[in-house]
Amino acid sequence: MATRTRPTTNDAYVPVGKQEPILRGDNREVSLLVADENLSLTYARRASGERVADPHVHRHTEAFYVLEGELTFQVGAERETVTIGAGGFVAVLPGVAHSVRTAGDQPARWLIIHACDGGFAAFMRGIRDGVQIDWDIAPVPANGGLPAGHAIVSRPLPKPAQSQPSKL
Repeated sequence: MATRTRPTTNDAYVPVGKQEPILRGDNREVSLLVADENLSLTYARRASGERVADPHVHRHTEAFYVLEGELTFQVGAERETVTIGAGGFVAVLPGVAHSVRTAGDQPARWLIIHACDGGFAAFMRGIRDGVQIDWDIAPVPANGGLPAGHAIVSRPLPKPAQSQPSKL
């Protein structure tokens, strides 16, 4: 069976291996890695203890993969607190309220995946270029949105214990 590639219609992509800088500063960095109507992939770095995003919802899935440091999320109508470190992953499905901040005492680096893009890449370019762009983000609904159980949380696997040489 042949695999067909679905072409994009907006030609707004970042070639593999390239980064499109959005924000660069001493305590903050954001770069687009992939920008397509079906998916955006963003690299972010922030100092510890910073608010990244206030509570909001989307009509698309937003996911986070932590490369270094820790992120703390409040997820779902019940605002369940989840902290993940390097190797951890959180996927927030459509309609699930969420907020995020850096945690711990070290800077955090992570990847953000928007599937579909929902206008996120254009929004980020607008921030860089000083242009206001509407995209798929909304305030938390009065009912709080879907429960936290609609989010996916995967914590990193524990590191295997080093084997001790057997004493025969």
